[in-house]
Amino acid sequence: MDTHAVRGAALKTTGHYRRPGTRTLYCGRPAGGRNAIFRTVRGWKACRTCTAAEQRDRAAAAAVAAEHTSEQPAAVTPAPARPRRTPPAPTYVYGAQQLAIIGTPRPAQGALFAAH
Repeated sequence: MDTHAVRGAALKTTGHYRRPGTRTLYCGRPAGGRNAIFRTVRGWKACRTCTAAEQRDRAAAAAVAAEHTSEQPAAVTPAPARPRRTPPAPTYVYGAQQLAIIGTPRPAQGALFAAH
């Protein structure tokens, strides 16, 4: 979890945990910017009040999560199956049926085809 500095702090070498959903720290001071880069600086430390309160909140959240995941899920009834839509019958006709529908070619067309 990212740590934050106190707003307006000069050194920013002490890490504080921000209370979720607020702009304040667990120790009651206003939250400043994140100071994750200062973890590599020698002399960096974490606020004891913020650390203890953050651990307490994490333990409470883990207990609530375990309580909700240990319950047996309610029996789920499957949704009724939707009737399958059948595709429309094909409208394509072949061979003798096609000739009966279309009819015989017109004489002018026959003459054009015969010329080529």
